[in-house]
Amino acid sequence: MTKDTNKTKYYLGNPNLPAAEAQIAYEPWMLKDMAKSKQNLLHFAENFFYIINPEKGKKQVIKLFPYQKQILRTLRDNNKVILLASRQCGKTTLLTIYALWVACFNDYQNIVIVANKEATAIEVFRRIKLAYEELPEWLKPGVISFATTACEFDNGSRISISTTTGSAARGMTITTLLLDELAFIEPASILDDFWRSVYPTISRSSTAKVLIASTPNGTGNLFYKLFDGAEKGENGFVYERVRWYDIPGRDETWKQNEIKSMGSIESFLQEYETVFLESGESSIDSELFAQMQLLCIEPKIILDDGNYKIWNEPDPSRVYVAGVDVSEGVGADASVIQILDITDIKDIKQVAVYHNRNIPPLEFANKVHTILLNWGSPLALIERNNCGAQVVDRLAFDVGYEKVVSYGAKAALRNRPQMGMIAHTNTKYKGVMNMRYFVNEVRSVTIQDLNTLKEMRDFVRHSNGTWKAKSGYHDDRVMSFMYALYILEKEITERYFDILELDDHGKPMSIEPMDFGVATFENATSIYNDFEVVGLNNPYMTPIVFGMGYSEQLSEMETLAAEGWKPYGH
Repeated sequence: MTKDTNKTKYYLGNPNLPAAEAQIAYEPWMLKDMAKSKQNLLHFAENFFYIINPEKGKKQVIKLFPYQKQILRTLRDNNKVILLASRQCGKTTLLTIYALWVACFNDYQNIVIVANKEATAIEVFRRIKLAYEELPEWLKPGVISFATTACEFDNGSRISISTTTGSAARGMTITTLLLDELAFIEPASILDDFWRSVYPTISRSSTAKVLIASTPNGTGNLFYKLFDGAEKGENGFVYERVRWYDIPGRDETWKQNEIKSMGSIESFLQEYETVFLESGESSIDSELFAQMQLLCIEPKIILDDGNYKIWNEPDPSRVYVAGVDVSEGVGADASVIQILDITDIKDIKQVAVYHNRNIPPLEFANKVHTILLNWGSPLALIERNNCGAQVVDRLAFDVGYEKVVSYGAKAALRNRPQMGMIAHTNTKYKGVMNMRYFVNEVRSVTIQDLNTLKEMRDFVRHSNGTWKAKSGYHDDRVMSFMYALYILEKEITERYFDILELDDHGKPMSIEPMDFGVATFENATSIYNDFEVVGLNNPYMTPIVFGMGYSEQLSEMETLAAEGWKPYGH
């Protein structure tokens, strides 16, 4: 029998992972390069650290820009560093370079990564593992373990991830703590508790390091406090700042295009100029509110005790979309349906709103189905968080509504697809930016409901950077409006429409519906017995009721007569 030397040389037989204590024959040039890499972080990065180039779709050794070299030197030479960074400047990559360099060339290091979400921390760690695998074998310490959330090498060094909600990092002897997107870690109370318990154990060491990187997210969070203290020289942190113009290839034209894409100068200032914005910024300014208010008019049709309002009657030649926000129906927040006409994206029009604070979710599901049928069964984006799941699943699985838009949901739930929209910090932020683009920047949206417009005025950025109604106000109409416009996010639009033309910012400008079969439009007034109608062509129409707990249906003959048919022989 012969011994399989590969199994002893490689961890789990992976040729990119040398096993612990694996014997390697070193050439003199290898030892020289190893010594230089240990001594020179920049030499290590620019010769051996691989990244994925998304444009070319392949791995390549990183090429550092001048500002990145400066930041790596700062990380190397200081124990407490805080980096305020523009979006897309490679800040996370800099943290991974430093973490891998420390683990490879220093014994008994314990490096812990914390991010705003566990999935983000896992992704940061995945990048480190990829870069480790691409190192030449003679430069790597041997592998003891190589898992999804931690790895350990035979030099005693370890890299792992942790969360602020768990106890994994507490009580550890941490030599390097990396905090990525600190400004976006929520809730603040748990983050503060984590910081109070972990930071003192690191600060007592003369060699342990705390390295923090984030884009700004308002002023009411730990990241702002630490960076502000660093700028004032009050907390011992050394700070670095990267703005958009530090990144090669970005000029004034790029800036103006990005402002248009984001929908507001304020968003650009925060994301790229690294400005800490105070809370209170409205989603529309007072000047735009005044202009849009002039276009608000009384609805043509009012149904369902005033809950359902229609400004433009359904037209089979038009293209509609729906956004739905679901509440518990206990008199607080409202369940809302917004119907938008997107036939011409340069002239989007709000045509109907359903708003009810007291309707239970399951009853609301029936109402949603009925109203969607009024508008030819349009695409509907529905938040499925909390009680919204009852509405989504009722529509998708019980009544077989085929046009529920899914976005951000998991692949499956209890052996069936998880439909609808999962709302979280990232999807909500993306939705708000998309809404502000169409409403604020290109100004292609007409809001006819004054209540929706007022809610939008009171929909503001808060101190932690999130968007929601001012204290004491509601934003249910705004959220459902945002979900309807979300269907014009290119990633969603291209699944359901042929995009004929994009604007200069990659947003759909001209679309054509794909063939979903014949869209049947049911008369909106036909399901109600008690209703108030303004401006109907036939105010004396007798309503037809479709079994929703109102009056009895008309007989078949009466129904045919109402549609213009006459008995045979007349």
